[in-house]
Amino acid sequence: MRDKDIDVDVIDYSGEKIDEQRVKNDIEKSDADIVATSVLTGPGLSRALLVSDVAKELGKYVLWGGPHVTILPRLTLQYPSVDAVILGEGEYALLELIEFLNKKRSSMPNGIGYKKNGNIIINPPQEKFIDLETKPLPAWDLIQNIDKYFPYKKNNIVFLESHRGCPYRCAFCHHANEDVKEFGGAYRTLSAKKIMEEFNFVRSLTRKHISRMDIAGDLQISGPSHAEKFSRDMLEFGEGVKWWSVTRFHLLNVKSAELMAKAGCESIMLGVESGSERLQRLNGKPVVLGDAIKLTKTLRKNGVFVTNTYMMGHPDETKEELKLTLKYMRKIPSDQNLLQIYRPFPGTPYWSFALKNTNLREPKTFQEFETFGVLMHHANISKIPTKALLRTFYRVNMYEQSRFLLHLEKFYLRNGMYEQFFDGLVNNRFTFKLKEVMRIRKEKKQSDRLRTRTDDSPLESISPQLNAS
Repeated sequence: MRDKDIDVDVIDYSGEKIDEQRVKNDIEKSDADIVATSVLTGPGLSRALLVSDVAKELGKYVLWGGPHVTILPRLTLQYPSVDAVILGEGEYALLELIEFLNKKRSSMPNGIGYKKNGNIIINPPQEKFIDLETKPLPAWDLIQNIDKYFPYKKNNIVFLESHRGCPYRCAFCHHANEDVKEFGGAYRTLSAKKIMEEFNFVRSLTRKHISRMDIAGDLQISGPSHAEKFSRDMLEFGEGVKWWSVTRFHLLNVKSAELMAKAGCESIMLGVESGSERLQRLNGKPVVLGDAIKLTKTLRKNGVFVTNTYMMGHPDETKEELKLTLKYMRKIPSDQNLLQIYRPFPGTPYWSFALKNTNLREPKTFQEFETFGVLMHHANISKIPTKALLRTFYRVNMYEQSRFLLHLEKFYLRNGMYEQFFDGLVNNRFTFKLKEVMRIRKEKKQSDRLRTRTDDSPLESISPQLNAS
């Protein structure tokens, strides 16, 4: 956009509390004509709605993009404060939309959903997609407080884009959605040289020490040949920088795994999802157990921190199939077994299966979608009783998260990350949950005290306190 002489501001609220007045002040200060935000399904929706409502009250053109919008464009456009949406990739669609709003083109571009005369119109997908190798670097220099992302004096990590899309259609993933495939474009990867160019750009903008980059995304490594090519390029251009990756078991072999470790890969995530062959076929992620064991041992022997991901509560999953998953977790060695309860995601094959075969009902409003991604704020769509599912989840995770914390602290010490080591002792998933429980209990006590006063006192005597609250 800046290359086209369009004025751009980035207002970054990540990890910060916001309210109506702060958002209003920021938008008025920027004097923007368009306020755009990228939106995920789940609790973050409430923040996007707040920003959009304030922007609309200030007379701005409000634009949404992101995964939630791409899968649910019509529901998004039903919200009064949203003027238009971008489905899938945004670079060309956004530039052409601005041309239309500036009356430099006669019609709404492709890749856009919008309102016209009270009707919702969804245009076809774009005809061209961005070349990741030649596009300008992301505008990190527009982030006013970039140092907040690098809290340590040494060995900070930065998250960078290494690819777009995914060639696979795992039944639980938004990449299996037809609109995501069509509007997002083909799977593309960035070269090691281009990624290092962005890494050094970010490093030039902060006084903090950055030694690592997380380039995992959804699927960074697409096959053994890609793993070897990327690793050789990192050995040439990587300047000794460490990197974190993600792939699938069948996309690696022992040779490529060893080369990745040699080239600086120090952490990798691999998807298993289930130990049941039936569910592996259903979700499109088959795993050959023997190969997975051999690869994981190779990676760990070469100093790579291995995370294997699993899900429980698959659609139609039985107790016996869950036991197979837990058995898999004991067989495949890892530094972390990341076990989650499946959350139904709109527009995916799992979602369609669940709507047809279980008691899942599709949310009809934004407010209902805000709880998506939050544990058990949805129907249990497996054949496992909900109490048994939750009991197993908490019991297994108590052990797995303890083991993960031990391995993580060893990883920090092994790599001289002493600040991270001590921080990890104080701020980890257990202490986070403890703080969360204490906060909820405190809020409940305050609520109970207010309710007691309301029950025992005339309404007019407590109205000032209620107003103050």
